[in-house]
Amino acid sequence: MDERVNIVVDAFRTTIENVNIVAVIIVLLIFGLVAFFLVFWEKFEEFVSRRYMKKLFFRNGENYGLTRKELEILWKYSQKLHKDPFLVIEYKAPFEKVVQAYIEDDPNYSESLIKSMRKKLGFDKIPPFMPLISTKDIDLFQTGTLIFENRVFPVALYDKDEKYMYWYIIDKKPPFPFDKGKTVKIRFVREDDAVYIIEGTIQDIYEEDGKYIIKLPHTFKFLQIQRRRDFRLKINLPIEVTLTDIKGNQVKIKLESTDISIDGIGFCIPMQKTKDLRTGIGTEIMVRIEFEDRQIETKAVIKNIREAGKNLCYGAEFKDMDSEDKNFLIRFVQTEQQKLLRDYRKLKLFE
Repeated sequence: MDERVNIVVDAFRTTIENVNIVAVIIVLLIFGLVAFFLVFWEKFEEFVSRRYMKKLFFRNGENYGLTRKELEILWKYSQKLHKDPFLVIEYKAPFEKVVQAYIEDDPNYSESLIKSMRKKLGFDKIPPFMPLISTKDIDLFQTGTLIFENRVFPVALYDKDEKYMYWYIIDKKPPFPFDKGKTVKIRFVREDDAVYIIEGTIQDIYEEDGKYIIKLPHTFKFLQIQRRRDFRLKINLPIEVTLTDIKGNQVKIKLESTDISIDGIGFCIPMQKTKDLRTGIGTEIMVRIEFEDRQIETKAVIKNIREAGKNLCYGAEFKDMDSEDKNFLIRFVQTEQQKLLRDYRKLKLFE
């Protein structure tokens, strides 16, 4: 009898263990299916979202006149560089990075297609007051100086394509101290912007139409030396300048600014009005500036003077400006700069 009971108990125990194993397997299968479904759903959502974004991107790009082939290139390399494609067609810097990736990846890249995209997006030129993004933005015939082993040679940008720039050596003929494979520097100045120094390895030197040309690769890297600390906005704002005459009396003159920056302001006064005024360099003055919804009154110090026709034009640096006024001026200059950029781009788009 005991033996029969033991057999029954063992059989029951085995059945329970088998049921537990089956239950565990079922639970694991359920968890596996749920995990697979979640991953699948996430990928599906990502696919649908990307497809929708691509459709939206194409629709947006077509408003600029971009062809489907051009948009396919911008979309493909935006994804490859993990850049927002919408920013690529709105801003020049990411656009140029994406184009460079296309050039490096595709040996049969189309230079005419790239130029077409630049023109349609208004990226073929940048305003003179904005810094360069790459050497592709240097204007043709920009003059500069080639530097090699402490020797200098006057040069001008003769031509450029998507990979190289071609600098003409002005009024100089061989022999040159440099040759293919040598590293040279080129220094040039952009008015209202900065001094630039670029460095590159000479790919070739050749003669064309009696000119000697140096071929250098494009680069996004260069030394930029600001000629002024802040962007100078050319704008005519009503201002009142308080100066002192030779007798020590205060004289208020109402006029308009010629430009303004975060650090200073420019204005011109007819010469005949300045005869009895103290307006030398280092003179402290008061300036009241009229904005649409605000006035700023601050001290300033005259830093430079120049003649312009029958006027004397002054550059004055702000002194001890109230911090609230300073913050307002910073926002004002930045906003106006963005307006200029938008207007400049619209002009390029409709040319």
